[in-house]
Amino acid sequence: MPDSFDYRSYRVLTYIDANTSRRLLDAVVDGTVIQKHVFRDNWRTLSAKLDFEGRSLLLKVPRARNTRRWERFLTRFRGSDAFRTFLHLETMASMGFRAPQPVLAAELRSKGVVVDSFVCYRFVEGRPAELGDADKVLDALRALHQRGYLRSDAQLANFLMVENCVVFIDFRLKKPRVLPKLQKAREIARFLRSCPESRSLLSPQEASSGWLWLASRLEDISFGLRNLKRRLRARRKP
Repeated sequence: MPDSFDYRSYRVLTYIDANTSRRLLDAVVDGTVIQKHVFRDNWRTLSAKLDFEGRSLLLKVPRARNTRRWERFLTRFRGSDAFRTFLHLETMASMGFRAPQPVLAAELRSKGVVVDSFVCYRFVEGRPAELGDADKVLDALRALHQRGYLRSDAQLANFLMVENCVVFIDFRLKKPRVLPKLQKAREIARFLRSCPESRSLLSPQEASSGWLWLASRLEDISFGLRNLKRRLRARRKP
């Protein structure tokens, strides 16, 4: 079980000792941590590889979720996005799936809502999954579905390969409550969109499933709406 304590008004979950945890929080909050490589740095997310006291970590700051009014309101009843990511990583390990090891998560609340949060986990040295790995990735995704979970955003790019094993990255676990077969089929459809060649890996039952047909149509509509929104936003820019 992780330790939990308060420091600088932040609530901290951690698997490292308290003094090291405090130094890591100071470095992240004060902006003094060494960022070896930045994967994403925009209004939505900061994702960067850190070098901290001999540890290779991945820092993720969910900026959009920390600032959206609706997201803040929801944190009156649940933990921050960072805390949930930390717990999801633990859950994956408990089920026997490979995922990064959580190290530390911190959240800052004001008037009962989260206004800042971040999570750090072990940086995984691996290679991005490729077309030749699609069968293993699809098997891992099916296995997760059999355990009753969705991973969200099931694209080939959101999996790593380490020693020929599949590692889940950039995921958010969810238990489908309504029409679970359709929701699982939508994840398969999303994966097929990212890797159309993998359609040949489907079983005859999967390929002929009415749920997959419906899920594919819904994904087409969702993808089209996202593209339309992007074009409209681009037109509004000066």
